[in-house]
Amino acid sequence: MAYEFKLPSLGDGVTGKVLEILVKPGDKVSKEQIVLIVGTDKVDAEMPVDADGIIEEILVKTGDEVTDGTLVLRMKTDGAAPAASPEPPAAPTMTAPATPTPAATAAAPAPEPAPAKTGSSEGLRVSPLARKRAKELGVNLSDIRPAEGASRISYKDVVDFVKRKIDTGGGSSGAGSAGTVRKPLPNFEKFGAVERQPLSRIGVLTAENMHYAFNTIPHAWISEKADITRLEQLRQQYKDTVKAAGGNLTTTAIVTKALCSVLRKMPQFNASLDDATNEVIFKKFVNIGIAVDTPRGLLVPVIRNCDQKSLTEIAIDLTDISTRTRDGKNKPDDLDGGTFTLSNIGGIGGTNMLSIVNWPQVAILSMTAATMEAHWNGSSFEPRLMMPMTIGWDHRVINGADAARFLVELKKILEEPFLGWL
Repeated sequence: MAYEFKLPSLGDGVTGKVLEILVKPGDKVSKEQIVLIVGTDKVDAEMPVDADGIIEEILVKTGDEVTDGTLVLRMKTDGAAPAASPEPPAAPTMTAPATPTPAATAAAPAPEPAPAKTGSSEGLRVSPLARKRAKELGVNLSDIRPAEGASRISYKDVVDFVKRKIDTGGGSSGAGSAGTVRKPLPNFEKFGAVERQPLSRIGVLTAENMHYAFNTIPHAWISEKADITRLEQLRQQYKDTVKAAGGNLTTTAIVTKALCSVLRKMPQFNASLDDATNEVIFKKFVNIGIAVDTPRGLLVPVIRNCDQKSLTEIAIDLTDISTRTRDGKNKPDDLDGGTFTLSNIGGIGGTNMLSIVNWPQVAILSMTAATMEAHWNGSSFEPRLMMPMTIGWDHRVINGADAARFLVELKKILEEPFLGWL
């Protein structure tokens, strides 16, 4: 019998755009099979059908705007038509975005009963994206129950499971989640007019990851100032040479190169903590993530194997990857594999910044605007260009004394660049 599949709700009043159609007329589909992917400004969502049958007609095309109730396709069902008041389709499954960001670590088993089967593929249906996300988060699939009425675990089920564990204070060994209870907001409308705007997809993911990182990692910070007067003179002297090669000799590029020397000498800052095994993973490669402010939110593209590149090569890579990130033209792996993060807001301003460590990394360096200060040289005051720097670190892996040594070592190289070659 004929059956019409209509788009389930994407959220109250939310519209989306058809990104991909995964079936064609004549295809035989089964209940909960994904037939198309719809993108909103928050997520990309997999849309599963809620009946078995054969596709007869597809009524949307890639790029179409769709919303709750849009007629997507018609198909011929194998048996009787669905009941007059069918249950709503299974909730759409959020897919992983094309902009990887830091993920969360292992969560503890949920208090509710787990499915009878284990997290293996046998007997437990799991969306491929859900399985991938669970692996990234270190979540045991046997601890997660599908949404009510669904017969498989979705990406959203995995994310919701982790959020519940954070919000209720549940955690595994080494997970330092604070047991916060979400309180309802007051009614702001009684004080005056308000406007609600949904977070962008990147904003939602950033909030999720930063909340996890801040509640999991015992943070600490220490600050220092580097005298970059001579460094700035050298930068001005050689910037045209680098520009001719296709790069931009910025302070960020120079600090990235200096960081490579420090990270090689102090590998605990280029590591990750496996709290499931109580092991520190030391990486033999140096991939530095550079925080980039974009119209879509803060993204952290990665310059790979920085320690094997010259300053000019780093400047070229940084120019290229920053431009593509701001223009929304990232390659799939541009934001993967970082081992340390650098965030520079000096072009905007500020005197100090305490950044959140980009999990699963263990340290992050923040830089703010360099300013001219009067410094005593032993006989008189002279103007020097001083740049504030702050290192944030995971206190489970790094102690305060080593963090101070890290900044002192970096300061020495920035004040006397020749030291970076020794």
